[in-house]
Amino acid sequence: MTKKIFGLTLVALLAGILIVNIIQDARAKKDDIAEQEKYYINSSDEIEGVEALNEGLTEGDIPPDFELMTLDGEKIRLSDFNGKKVILNFWATWCPPCRAEMPHMENFYKKNAKELNVEIIAVNLTANEKGGNGPEKVKKFIEEYGLTFHVPLDEDGDVAEKYRIIPIPTSYLIATNGVIQKKILGPMDEEMMEKLVKDLK
Repeated sequence: MTKKIFGLTLVALLAGILIVNIIQDARAKKDDIAEQEKYYINSSDEIEGVEALNEGLTEGDIPPDFELMTLDGEKIRLSDFNGKKVILNFWATWCPPCRAEMPHMENFYKKNAKELNVEIIAVNLTANEKGGNGPEKVKKFIEEYGLTFHVPLDEDGDVAEKYRIIPIPTSYLIATNGVIQKKILGPMDEEMMEKLVKDLK
């Protein structure tokens, strides 16, 4: 009888732990979504209407050049990649769609970088990283996801402002002539990236 009670107590305890973990995961996801929504709201405070999401650079525009540093101290200048196809991506570590997109981006890059003459520049919106210490968060993120493409840091928010980035992730598909051929709002998967890059001139 004692063994039976002990067994039932143990099962109840384990079930309790499981429920607590599920609740904590749900809260974390809810917080992430709240942060994402907060970013949309904060970014569009000064711009009226839903049209804000479609403002800024678009197909046919020449993207402004910029120079940013990676965590390794490498200078990344957009104009250095003229003659290559470029996926220019804007993201943050706290953004759930960005986290979902990154493994697809890494797989695509490993498989196709040389064959399709493509580079990925994933600009971290470091100025918008929550709770400070942005570079440390980015370092941890890069290690966790095993990223091998360029990840420059927009620490002052100047590049995000130039490109008028509101929702994230936002990606620009830039052709070899340096002109934006496609603008994507939201995450992409590996198959989508492959199709879009193959369509680039």
